[in-house]
Amino acid sequence: MSQGAGQRHEGIRLGILINLALLIISIVFALLLGEIALRLMGWGPLYVSPERDRFWKYDSLLGWAHQPGQEGIFETPQFRTSVHINQNGLRDREHSYERSNDTRRILVIGDSFAWGYGVEVTQRFSQLLESSMSVEVINAAVSGYSTDQELLWFRSEGIKYDPDLVILVFAGNDIGDNDQQLVNTIYYKPQFVIEEGNLILRNYPVPRTSPQGKFIYSLSQRSALFYFLVQRYFDLLSVYRNFRVNSDSVNYSVSRINSAREPFGTTITLFHEISNVAELMGAKFMIVATDRWWNSPSGETYKDFIEALHFEGFLVLDVESMPGFDPGEMLIPDDGHWSPGGHRFVAKKIKNFIEINQLLNQPQKQDIKSELHLLRD
Repeated sequence: MSQGAGQRHEGIRLGILINLALLIISIVFALLLGEIALRLMGWGPLYVSPERDRFWKYDSLLGWAHQPGQEGIFETPQFRTSVHINQNGLRDREHSYERSNDTRRILVIGDSFAWGYGVEVTQRFSQLLESSMSVEVINAAVSGYSTDQELLWFRSEGIKYDPDLVILVFAGNDIGDNDQQLVNTIYYKPQFVIEEGNLILRNYPVPRTSPQGKFIYSLSQRSALFYFLVQRYFDLLSVYRNFRVNSDSVNYSVSRINSAREPFGTTITLFHEISNVAELMGAKFMIVATDRWWNSPSGETYKDFIEALHFEGFLVLDVESMPGFDPGEMLIPDDGHWSPGGHRFVAKKIKNFIEINQLLNQPQKQDIKSELHLLRD
């Protein structure tokens, strides 16, 4: 090869390297601009609530559950609280399954609102309700749970407590999470689907997060741009799955879901199943609802949802729509969960609701443990 040809090849290689370097610099610059722009627009990296790492464990049925006996400080920029998990995996004092006396027993299931996100145990509405009504209240809420997980826990564990009343606390984000198998980028969960009018459990056993998922999760915590792109990917995936489900089920005749119930079919069917299990035990069932983080994927409003629940015959306390609820005083600033003042308000309204509807005045319950045996399996 002549010296001139060698110089030309060297020049070509140098040009390729320069163009490659310019391309890399341009991509990095564009990514930085995107990161800065998103942060200026109010988008941030994925926020990870500290209680998930400190108090949760993997559970093959539920996705995650409390680690029994775990305790520590739960701190965010908005609050600092102490958390203790009892030996049965509840953020509560110890409660035996067996009832030692004739004291009425209330079981609370729900997500972070009932769990007492941002408040001490003694400040939660469940403890305030217990002291004001002279009843035993068992708070079995787990932060992050949606209605499907609450049903599964109630079937397998909650029925052992033999309650007289079951209170389910529903938050607006549950409506969308009930149709998901993966939430918050990394947490897998069970999901129920409706086939020919029946609830069918999917994604069980719940898979553990893969190394690739943990890597995506880690980057999402550090980059607003990466987290934004991940969210858009899951949005598109959800649209595709909904399209597939709607296409596959177009000829289904779902007898249990009428026209008023259809947009919220999965959630309302889950409510009915929990109510049916409670009824078998001789217990009453009520729903305490808040529209916080409403995320209906089909565009219906929270008001539509509450109307559908009333149409179905559920006892619903739409607590934040009631006169006297002051978001400025009753929500934790820059967070959105109920503050101690909010829990006091909720406790008062639940107490009044129970008394007006005579939910603890039912006759002596019958022994149906043999009928419930299959629900535990």
